[in-house]
Amino acid sequence: MKKSKIISLALAGLMLFSQAAYASEDNAVNTEMTDETLVVCLASEPSTLWGAPDGKVENECQIINSALMDRLVNTDKETGDVIPMLASSWEWVDDTHCRFTLRDDVIMSDGTPLVADDVLYSVEVWTTYSGNNDTGIYIVGAEKEDDHTVTIEFNTVAPDLLAMLTWSNFGIASEDEVNAAGGLENVGRNPLVGSGKYRFVEWDNGQSITIERNDNYWDENWKGYFKTIKFTFTNDGSSRVMGVESGDVDIANDLPVAQAATFAGNDSVQTIIYPFGQIMHLWYNMGEKAGATKDIRVRQAIEKALDLDALTMVGTAGYGEVALGYFPTSSRYYNAVYTPDELAVDIEGAKELMEEAGYGDGLDMTILGTQDSVLLYTVIQENLRQIGINLTIETPDIPTFVAAANAGDYDLIQVGDYCTYRFPSVMMSLRWANINTFTIGGTKYTTEELENSIYAAIEEPDEEKAKEMWKGVEEYIKENTMLTNICPEMHAVITAKDLKGFSTIERGYLDVTNFYR
Repeated sequence: MKKSKIISLALAGLMLFSQAAYASEDNAVNTEMTDETLVVCLASEPSTLWGAPDGKVENECQIINSALMDRLVNTDKETGDVIPMLASSWEWVDDTHCRFTLRDDVIMSDGTPLVADDVLYSVEVWTTYSGNNDTGIYIVGAEKEDDHTVTIEFNTVAPDLLAMLTWSNFGIASEDEVNAAGGLENVGRNPLVGSGKYRFVEWDNGQSITIERNDNYWDENWKGYFKTIKFTFTNDGSSRVMGVESGDVDIANDLPVAQAATFAGNDSVQTIIYPFGQIMHLWYNMGEKAGATKDIRVRQAIEKALDLDALTMVGTAGYGEVALGYFPTSSRYYNAVYTPDELAVDIEGAKELMEEAGYGDGLDMTILGTQDSVLLYTVIQENLRQIGINLTIETPDIPTFVAAANAGDYDLIQVGDYCTYRFPSVMMSLRWANINTFTIGGTKYTTEELENSIYAAIEEPDEEKAKEMWKGVEEYIKENTMLTNICPEMHAVITAKDLKGFSTIERGYLDVTNFYR
């Protein structure tokens, strides 16, 4: 199914913009404020809503947290540009220092005004509690000039770092708020902090989380239609959808795309299927523990055997197209490095390569994934069977999967890379392990040439030049068959028929603050 049909059928009016935040076509500015409650059913209950000591938070945390805590900057959903939020303006002092001027009309949850000390405290939390992931790993610290001017220092050069600061990880809170909520040890489950569009009310353990509209929100142009938003949880997708059909739930979030697609023609609900800025990549282990995949002929044979049209049909339920490059088509840095003809199935050519590599009599391999990868992996398994590869699918629990992935205990693995912007973590699975504590992929295989090319593309200030530099990186990856791009990863949401204002925040997470009837 081609992309034009995605827009008209699957997205039910959703417009696709150039970046990973989306707004629906009918998302006119809401001007009405009611006493109604929006019920959102999430796939699981988060373990925290902010300030996790280990720096690890679930997607569900990000969805709720983004409604409670504003960041210094935000993303324009139509252009993908970074726009002011708590900071009214900013300027780069040099390549690694950015000076922010704060708004003077923002009131925190405890009734005190936003000041530079709040940013200093928040930056300290990011670097102390999240120093091994994207929230804190690229930040050195912050200094204030006065109550409304603060400079953040980064430890790496990357023009798109400001886009990362739009993520919900980077919410601003004050030390007084945190202490009043019971300190960092308790604030994760009692987040009475921030200056967001909604404020925390209650966490009924195992049942629901409730937040309430902030009627003193600093942005007078925003009107929250729903006074209350209630989050419930069930890991059963069918139960989430049944809640919408019965009227007990307004939004069933994070459904398997194949399941959501079955409701595309159902007039009683809205079905929304959308890409979120990430491509499915099949990675070949070329690290210290690699077996046959160290041989480029084996990697080339696998790529020739893959039916990417079938994989895309399964992976996107027919709503996506085969990826012709590493970056998603929504990215400013997208390059079509492959042609469809180059990606066509060639079983005989694959068999010849296997014979040349010494595996004409067959080969046993493993592919590592999570349970939701099984359908995709089954297609890969059948594809490789045709060239004599017996592929075992291993789907351990999440902790075991992460440990095995980081250790390089696999032959093949499917891992996406969120790269709508040029974040410092782009292509981390192809880079040396200087900052790999949070990176899937095991021991890295790379060269000095590739390493330098990736860093240069990340640091390049000119976007058009950076796009050409990424093309060179991708051509190197293609020449060496270091991975195979499959298709865009998709998110799926089903909502009540009369609900309007669908939009997303970073990484395709649901934005619950803009809905209205």
